[in-house]
Amino acid sequence: MSHEARTDRVPASRILIGVSAWLVGTLPFLVQLYSGRTSRTLEHYLDSARAVLDGAGIYTNVLFEYPPYALAWFVVPAAITGDLPGFRLVFSLLIWALDAVVKAVLVWLGCRRRDRGVDLLPFLLYSLATAAAARIILQRFDVIPAALSLLAIVLLTRGWPLSAGIAIAVAAGTKLFPALYVPIMVAFAWRRGPRDFSRLLVGGAIGAVPLFAISWWVPWWKFLGVHAQRGLEAGSVWASVIWLGHSVGLPANWEFVTDWMEVTGPVAARLVAPAQVVWIGATLAGLGVAVWAALRGPWATSDRAGTPDPGWLPALAVLLLVPVTAFVAFSPVLSPQFHLWLAPWAALALLARDRRDLVTGAAAVHRAVACLFLATFLVPVFYPSQAFATGLDLGRTVVLVLRNALLIYAAWGLSKAVVGFYRLDARRSPGQA
Repeated sequence: MSHEARTDRVPASRILIGVSAWLVGTLPFLVQLYSGRTSRTLEHYLDSARAVLDGAGIYTNVLFEYPPYALAWFVVPAAITGDLPGFRLVFSLLIWALDAVVKAVLVWLGCRRRDRGVDLLPFLLYSLATAAAARIILQRFDVIPAALSLLAIVLLTRGWPLSAGIAIAVAAGTKLFPALYVPIMVAFAWRRGPRDFSRLLVGGAIGAVPLFAISWWVPWWKFLGVHAQRGLEAGSVWASVIWLGHSVGLPANWEFVTDWMEVTGPVAARLVAPAQVVWIGATLAGLGVAVWAALRGPWATSDRAGTPDPGWLPALAVLLLVPVTAFVAFSPVLSPQFHLWLAPWAALALLARDRRDLVTGAAAVHRAVACLFLATFLVPVFYPSQAFATGLDLGRTVVLVLRNALLIYAAWGLSKAVVGFYRLDARRSPGQA
């Protein structure tokens, strides 16, 4: 168990600093409630919600490319107000509130411990990352599963595995990517002992019950088929390299397909299958590294039900980053909003500290995290833009390729850092850094 200094009472000066930072980093996003045009994606959310409210055959007669729990987040705003402007307002307020909660968690973690100064860098970088995505953050629902995943990990590391299981099941039932976190959470709970392990599984089962119940009359698993048939989305590493080659004569087209932009052509068509294989392989490799590290982690203290170690949360954040960064970096369907999946864990990973016998471990993680944030900050250069709707020019294409290279470097750097870190003596808690 860590011997880091803790306190139940945060000094008033720190509270003032934290509240002030939170206000500055959160309130400006309210101007996005009305600015800019309403995206086609938001219209799709409303149309899907109306289909459910009207009793139409969702997943059968109505195309819907997300898991069933996503519908709940659309149906409620649609039931409150039926028109598109009203739906946008209610939905955007919901997203703003969840993003504000994530920022509040980061502020609290940066202010709560007396053994070091106020550390608002994670909050600052997360706020800048969401600012870079300001044109899309309130009109996409990616913040919802990201916030639910953060809630699940906070609950798990605070000794509430049952609630954590429910939260991560709801997150994965809202958008699929949080399913990557489940094996890591299970490995953590296994190391903690039978109580945490069994309660996490029970919580996950409770959270998944509605999915199994509705499967008797709603074939919701058909959403997977929508993505299986997709080509190379324009923002992916594969598409960006092809489009860069297009500037020197490589045959390629920039086309709108369903609700996204793809790079098509003979080269792109031949690359779809290899890209999917590499993507799945890289994701599984990252997941294997993270699960292996979680099984070696020092979570199983002598006081299994005791006060959690403050180092567990950033340590787990690093492990969670490994598979999800590989998933994003190599994805053939990489969209700009995927950066919102990475930002909370990247911010928390900055709180990871070195052990005395490992002077480069956290530094390697922080370098990879810096690449993740830099990649996010590059997004506004090419998206949204008029050029993204018709085909990026050479300058923006180079920036897109650079963004993707940063993501790939971060995926490799995180895996390498985690393997090196957990090869060493793992008997002490990450909180002892």
